[in-house]
Order: sequence, then structure tokens, then C-alpha cells
Amino acid sequence: MKRQVAHTALAVAAFGLLSSSIMAPAKADTASDIAALKARLKQLESQVAEQKKEAKQSKNAKNSAPTNPNAPPPVFVDLRKGLFVETEDKQYAFKVGGRLFIDGGGIAGPAANGWQGNVGFGQARLEVEGKMKSWFYKIQYDFASGTTQLYNTNVINSQAQIAQIRNYDTDRNYLLGGFRDAFMGLQDERISHPLLAQPVYFKIGNQYESFSLEAVESSKYRDLIERPMASDAIAPYRHLGAAFGLIGKDNWTGHFGIYSLSPQDLNMRPVNTSSGNPAQYGIRPYPNGNQAWYQAYGGGAYWETTGRVTYAPIFDEHRLVHVGVAGSYHQGNNSTAYSDDRNNAPGNRLGSEANVLGTNFLGTTDLSCGRFNQPQGLSTSWQTSSAAGGCINSIQKFGAEMALSWHNLYLQGEYMFSNYNRNPYQAAQMAVWQGANGTQAGYGGLPYISPANSRYMMQGGYVMGEWWITGEEKAQSYDQTSKNGTEFAQLKIKDKFSDGGWGAWGLVGRWSVLNLNNGPFQGATMPNLLQVATLNSGSVANGVPLQNLIANSGIYGGAQQNVTAGINWYPDNGIAFQFNATHVMALKSPLNWNNLSTYESGYHPTMLEMRTKVYF
Repeated sequence: MKRQVAHTALAVAAFGLLSSSIMAPAKADTASDIAALKARLKQLESQVAEQKKEAKQSKNAKNSAPTNPNAPPPVFVDLRKGLFVETEDKQYAFKVGGRLFIDGGGIAGPAANGWQGNVGFGQARLEVEGKMKSWFYKIQYDFASGTTQLYNTNVINSQAQIAQIRNYDTDRNYLLGGFRDAFMGLQDERISHPLLAQPVYFKIGNQYESFSLEAVESSKYRDLIERPMASDAIAPYRHLGAAFGLIGKDNWTGHFGIYSLSPQDLNMRPVNTSSGNPAQYGIRPYPNGNQAWYQAYGGGAYWETTGRVTYAPIFDEHRLVHVGVAGSYHQGNNSTAYSDDRNNAPGNRLGSEANVLGTNFLGTTDLSCGRFNQPQGLSTSWQTSSAAGGCINSIQKFGAEMALSWHNLYLQGEYMFSNYNRNPYQAAQMAVWQGANGTQAGYGGLPYISPANSRYMMQGGYVMGEWWITGEEKAQSYDQTSKNGTEFAQLKIKDKFSDGGWGAWGLVGRWSVLNLNNGPFQGATMPNLLQVATLNSGSVANGVPLQNLIANSGIYGGAQQNVTAGINWYPDNGIAFQFNATHVMALKSPLNWNNLSTYESGYHPTMLEMRTKVYF
């Protein structure tokens, strides 16, 4: 600016000199006048040169100021999200968070069953997550997790002397059971496309398989305390694997991956240990006298591949239409219900949508046929080697989902099924082995359970609806940027309790159904046939006891319908209080033939559950 002023002054002076020389009388144009003007011009030139010198010195001084290129950039700290630290350029971030769910409730059933209740921790997790430029990571551990006991699953190699020893799970997965999310990933601007709203992301580690809207949605934000039975029984949830995801423009997403074992399995070994290990570290089913039973080493861990695609043709802050489909292919190899119980003995982990109460009414036998000594043909001789699994060739899963939101009203529903391709010959051999080695006596005279079905399909679904009394809108929490696939995040509370309001209040309801039965005997036919077979336990048809024919005519894991009503209060972000009442509308108990369980068909309890949530 100073330089411009100086040049302007010089130009004005010159122009003035020139004008004066033109307009002055000729007699004034003397040598003395010219000399005076030249002297003045020289003075102005000297002033401009001095100003240039000062400006240059100032610029050099500024450029030579000492700097520290290794100085850390400014950071932003936010305690509203746990401990969240982020650099000013958003290239680095770090967060420490967690959650604590305190559950309690009881069962109100017929007078003969009375009132049953329980309290406990639904979840107690700590987690660390962050990013380093293009890299991101997350580690999460649940201190409230426990190992599920398969006392009521009729896992054939778990039944010997179970009432006496009950320590058959000595080598099960206690140490790893608490790990949940534990992965690292990459999302770089160089891996992008004009059709994508964000670059492609990659993940490796223990992570969600993207299958089912309800399954991938965080329990922090679910508006019913427990997931529906169909989602719990069919969705694969977290596994070790590698995946990639696409977040497209125009509101579409895709998530695909290949996976194997999970820390949430009962055991991260496909069958057990090598044949050289002593039997006390495994399961001892029906030893022949003092002969210990050894499990042959063989087979590999199961693997599966899963994908999910979603699309929202209508999406703004007041309206939402969401649709999605998912599919999964599972190759079991030599895994059994001893390790992969969620696939090989489906339904046995279900808590009837009131998990703190442990109300499990469903569950199949070990559809993989478990681990057993293989007889020679139809002989009764014991072999020195054993077989594992082999009754499931593959499993295909499919899910369809839809969600609708209009202002403070919200609807959501899903349908899903699992199709099992089985080896009927292997299943028949399992029944032969049971009879050949005295299994019938071990079961107290009950039949040999090994249905030789070549195909089995379980299916289920749910429909739920919400009405936010205080006007909150579910569409505003719709999150297509989640790296688990599309889900819903924190509800946007209109008037927070801490700001003088009353928080968000909502009413919610759900109808859900799960059917694990495949076979010719359904409805009232099954209990009637069981009663006849029990009264005529000595009857045979073509040399086979009637009980065997009924038990192995199909796979009967039971069926259940529930209806749930609930109320939610979210006073502030990170705090929630929930109450659910779940009534069992219909129940067909499984054909488990387990002497530790009872036949519960016709039982219609009402389960009450309350949860207090704190998450950050």
C-alpha cells in the first residue's frame, strides 16, 4: 500500500510539473525554475527509494522468523463423547468410550409356574477407537459376557454323565468371549469413484457381518431392549474376517466380506484338539469300560461370505423409505455344535427376547451330528479313530428389510431364513452309532436323535412400530456412513433434560416369530404322537422303535410367537431408560429329548424387563 502511495505521489508531481510548464507564461520558463523543479523531483525519488528499502527489510524479517516444523498441530477436545481428541485438520482422532447396561425383570406365568426374576449386567464395555489419516481402528471388550452352557441342546457328545460331572466344557472359550469389535481399516481418497459419496473402505479383524438392519444396529440406540428372535437365531453377527464397503451417492450402500471363526463362539477350534490329548480335556461320551475316548484331528475352521445392499429412494429430515437385502453362504467343514453352536444347533442361545431372564424355549439337536466314533458298517465294534461333523454340507442365508419414517412415526420389518443342505447318509450313520454303543440306555430309554433330512430350513421375522410422543423423528438419525453398513445412530432429542426439557419419550411395539420346525408332524399332532409312542415304548415298525421314527422324521427345534410393548425415555444423549413387556402368544417346544428340560408347548408367560443405559 505504501509503495502504491509513493508511486502515485511521484506521478502527481511529474504531472504537476508538466502541467505547470505548459500553462505557465513563456517568460516564467527560465533556467532557474527548471532547476528548482528538478531538485524537487529528485527529492521525491529519494523518498520513494527509502520506502522501498523499509518494505523489503520488513518482509525479510518476517520470513526469517524462527519456526518449529515438528510442533504438534492444535487439537480439539470434547468430553461430550467420552474422551474425544481430534486435530484441527481432522487427520488424527482418538476416543475412549464405553457403555453400561443394567437389566432386571421377571416372568408372570400361570399360577403353577409362579413368578421368576433376575437382575444382571446386559453389557459392561470399554472401547478405544480412532483414526490416523487414512487408517482407522477400534477395540472393544465386554466384561459382562459369559459362555453359554449347552445343557439343553442334545449335543450328543455332551450328554454322558452330564448330571454328575457337568464339567464337559473345560476347554471352552472363556478368555476370548469378551472381545467384540477389534479391527483396523483403511479409507483413502485415492480409492474412490464418481458414483461414491465417500472412498471405498476396507476392514480386517473381528467385526460385524453386515446382515439384517436390526443385527448391525448398535444396542446403544435400539428402541427395544432385545433383538427379535429371528435376528438372534439367523444373523451371523461378529466374526474374524476381511470386508470392504461402498457408500454411494443417491443414498445406496454395499458391504461385502469373507469371514471365519468368532470370539463369540463357544470354542474357536473346529472340533477339538489332536487325538494325542487326554479325554479329560474334551468330552467323554459313553466310554467302553475304562477306555478313554479320543477325538481325531481333522477338518478345518468354517468360513462364510456375506453381503448386504441398501437403498433409500426417499430420505430427508422428515421422511425415509429404506429397503435392503442380504445374503450369506456358510461352509461348515468339520465344525460341530461344540464350537459353532450358533449354526449347528440354532436356537439354543435364544432368550425369548428377555435375555436377563434366561427364558429359552427353542433349540435343535446338533445338526452337524457332533463328534462320534464311527462304527464299521452296522457292527457294534469301537474304532480307534473318530469322525466329526459331516452332516451339514453348507448353509445359505437370506434377509430382506424395510423401514419407513414419517415425522414422529416409524415402522420397520424384516424376514429372513437359513437353508441347510445336509448329508442324510451321515446322519443315519450317527443314529446307527448311537444304537450300537448303548446311547439309548444313556438317555434313559429315549430314542436315537439324528434326523436324516437332506434339507432343513428355519425362518422368521418381525414387524415393529414406534411413536415418539415428544416429536422426535427417526429419519434424522439414519446413518448410511456407518462402516457396519446402514443403521440408525443416536436419536436427535428435541428438548434435552439437561437444558430444561423432558427429553424424548416414545412408545414402541413389536410382533415377532421364529419357526425351527421342519417335518411332517406339526401342530397338535406332535405331542399326541409323542404320548402314544411313550405309552407304547416297546412298539416297533420294521424293527425300529416308534419313538425313533417320530424323532428322526424331521428336525423339530420348536416355534414361537411373541408380542412386545415398550416405553422409552431418553433424557439426554448417552442416557436411556427402557421398559418392555413381552407375551408369548404361541409356543411349540422342541423335540430335544433332553432329560434336563421339559416340554413347554402351551405355556404363555409374560416377561417383564427394564434396562438402564449409560453410554459414552
